[in-house]
Amino acid sequence: MQTFLRRLVASQLEQRVQQLIRKNKLKIVAVTGSVGKTSTKLAIASVLSQKYRVLAHQGNYNSELGMPLSIFELEVPASLKNPMAWFKILNLIDQKLKQPYPYDVLVLEMGADQPNDIQKFMRYIEPDIGIVTAIAPAHLEQFGSVDAIAHEKMALARGSRVVLLNAEDPRVMEESKKLGREVSTYGVRDGNAHFEGITRLKNLTLNGRLQLADDEVAVKTNFVAEHSLSALAAAAAVGEELGLNGNEIKAGIQTFESVSGRMQVFNGVNGSTIIDDTYNSSPRAATAAVAELLRLPTEGRRIAVLGTMNELGDAATEAHRELGRVAAKVDLLVTIGKLAGDYITAGAVEAGIDDAKIKNFMSPYKAGEFLKSELNQGDLVLAKGSQNGVFAEEAVALILADPKDRKRLVRQSESWERKKQEQFKVQ
Repeated sequence: MQTFLRRLVASQLEQRVQQLIRKNKLKIVAVTGSVGKTSTKLAIASVLSQKYRVLAHQGNYNSELGMPLSIFELEVPASLKNPMAWFKILNLIDQKLKQPYPYDVLVLEMGADQPNDIQKFMRYIEPDIGIVTAIAPAHLEQFGSVDAIAHEKMALARGSRVVLLNAEDPRVMEESKKLGREVSTYGVRDGNAHFEGITRLKNLTLNGRLQLADDEVAVKTNFVAEHSLSALAAAAAVGEELGLNGNEIKAGIQTFESVSGRMQVFNGVNGSTIIDDTYNSSPRAATAAVAELLRLPTEGRRIAVLGTMNELGDAATEAHRELGRVAAKVDLLVTIGKLAGDYITAGAVEAGIDDAKIKNFMSPYKAGEFLKSELNQGDLVLAKGSQNGVFAEEAVALILADPKDRKRLVRQSESWERKKQEQFKVQ
C-alpha cells in the first residue's frame, strides 16, 4: 500500500510540474556529476539572476517526491503514509498553478544515490541545458562500478536539448562520444568556456579572463582553489547560452561566494588560516583539495585534516591509500575515522612521510582539540571529510579565530548537532 501511494503521489506531482513548465514557458537548467554539483548549480543561479528570476535551492532534492515539491517551494511532509497530508499538498499545488509563477528559470541539481535516480526525473523534465560536471567513484556501494555511474549521469545529457560537459574530465569526454550529437564544453583551462591569465591575490582569491564563445570577460572571483573555477566557467557558458552579455556574466560571478563546506577560507586560532572543505569527500575531490593545499603560498606549515571517505565499497582501501600518497608532502597529517586512520596513514607512510607528522583520531572533536593547541602563526589548514562518522566541520569549529564564524559552517542546525553528539557521545 505504501509503495502504491508513493508512486501515485509521484505521478500526480510529475503531471503538475509538466503543467507548470508548459504554462509558464520555464527554462530548465539541470546539473549532475560525481563532484561539483552544488557549487555549479549555485554559480549558474548567481549568473542567471542578473537577467532572470531564478529558483535554485541550496539543497539536493534528488528523490522522486522531493524534486517536484521543491519546484513548488514545498517540503516533503513528515509522514509519507498519510493520504490526507498528500491530498492537502496536491490541493495547495493546484492553487499555486492558478497564480503567476514568480520564476523564469529553474536550476535543478539532479543527484543520484542509486541507479535510475536521474532517469526518473527525465520522465517528466526535459532540460533546456544539461550539465555533467564529473564522472568518478562515488556511491560505489550502490552502483557497483564507475561504468554504472557513467550511464546514470549521462542520462541527463541524453535527455537535454543543449549539453554542456566538463572538458577536463576524461571519463565525461569519453562518454560524450556515445551521444552522437554536438556538445559544448567548459573547464578551468580547457573547453569552449575557460579561464586564461589566472593570478592569485594576497588574500588567496583568484582572478582571470573568462574566454567565451563570443566574448572575453575579466573577473575577480571569491574562490581560492583553481579546480573550483570550473563551476564559474560552467555558469558563464550557461549565461551566454541564455542570452546574458559579458557585463551580466561578470557581475554574477563576482558576487558569487563559495558555498558552506566547500573551500571556504576562515581565520584560524593563533594566526593560522583554515580552508574548510568539509561538506563531503570523494577520491577525486579530496585529491584536488590536497593538491590545492600544496600549491597555496603560506609562511607556516601545510596541515591536512582528512576524514574517511564513505560509500566506496570494495574500492575504499585503495582509494584511501592513494589519497595518503598524495598527502605525504604535507607538514602535518591529521586523520578522522577508521578507514582514514588505517589507509590514508598507510599510503602516506608508503610515500615517505615521517610517522611523527601523523596524528589519528576517531572523533572530530578530539582532532579539533589537538589542532587548537598545535597551530601556529602562518599555518595553513585544509579540512576535508565525508559526513557520517566524520563530520570534520566540528574540528574546524574548534579552531576558528572568531567563534561567530561557526554559523557559516556546514550542518549546524539543531538536528545535525544532535546526530553528531549521538555518534560521538559528546556530553
